[in-house]
Amino acid sequence: MAAPNPEKELGRLGSALSKEPPGVVVLQGPARWFKDRALDAVRKVLAEHSEITELDGLESSGGAAEAGNFLMDLRTASLFGGRRVLLLRNGDRWLRQHAASLVQTVEKVAAGNTLVVEVGKLDGRTQLAKTIKKMGEVFEFRALYDKSFGAERRDAGAELVRWLLGRARTRGLNFDDDAALFMVEVVGTDPAQLDGELSRLSAQIGGQRVTAAALRGALTISFGSSQFELVDAILAGDPVEALRSLRAMYREGLRDRDGKRIEQAAVFPIVTSWMRTSIGKLLEARAALNAGASPASVVEQHGGWFKDRFARQLDRLSTTALVGLLGALHRAERRLRTSSETPEVLLERLLAETLLPIRQHLAVL
Repeated sequence: MAAPNPEKELGRLGSALSKEPPGVVVLQGPARWFKDRALDAVRKVLAEHSEITELDGLESSGGAAEAGNFLMDLRTASLFGGRRVLLLRNGDRWLRQHAASLVQTVEKVAAGNTLVVEVGKLDGRTQLAKTIKKMGEVFEFRALYDKSFGAERRDAGAELVRWLLGRARTRGLNFDDDAALFMVEVVGTDPAQLDGELSRLSAQIGGQRVTAAALRGALTISFGSSQFELVDAILAGDPVEALRSLRAMYREGLRDRDGKRIEQAAVFPIVTSWMRTSIGKLLEARAALNAGASPASVVEQHGGWFKDRFARQLDRLSTTALVGLLGALHRAERRLRTSSETPEVLLERLLAETLLPIRQHLAVL
């Protein structure tokens, strides 16, 4: 059975902590941002009447090496009253090394004391996992789904987009669905990066209705440094914006859908691949128009989430113009294989051939 939405797990954790906290609490899963929020909740709720010891399982010396002693302390009540809490972060390796002895400790945690362990994954087949589930609570923090069930592409109904909309409201930002989807496509799927951008945006445009267009120049990681902005500028016939976008990509770097930085060597194939895809969609739409389909139905079928922009591109670019763009793209790819010019220079040349009239006439095979 799939783990529940991590926001619901945070709520379940809060409910468990507000009552009589269990003797053992395990926070597991790949969603670092949500696990950090869970750790914050543990600290906030238990700190008032507890003696908290916090250790990092990645440390090879110091407190982590003494975790066994602190675990023994959990078997007895605090001499000063209140609760004893041992919070072990990054506990995967430590649990593997001390699983056998930990089983006995977990079974003997004194009433009122709590062991909190943060791990990537607790192996449910082990005796330790079975004992922990019997004596305490396990909270699973998976990644938010960035696509709706069965969808091939990200959409406004995806968990991540809905979470972003809710998070934006807590920051005083009135996002519409397209703005939230736009931000996910640009910034990536890491909640930490998304939340960081929201925090910054709240000081700039808080209280306003935020659209995708409003975010275009406001995001730190924006279309200004992505293949999307570059191809949009080419299709709009805007040489200034296209060159700015290209330079930004090579200056600031490019990120993948998960927010990880991409090597510069990948910029050329990423840009040309997206350009080919975009031209292909427009050519399909042109063919449908020529076959008698209505402009509205064509835009609805081929326009994706940014239908207004697609409609403008379709209105501006004839089949001949699109074929010309495709030819320039093929020449750029051929030059990459046969010349010694750098990919950045080849992309600049592509912009010149597609956007500067005099170069369009001088383009050579």
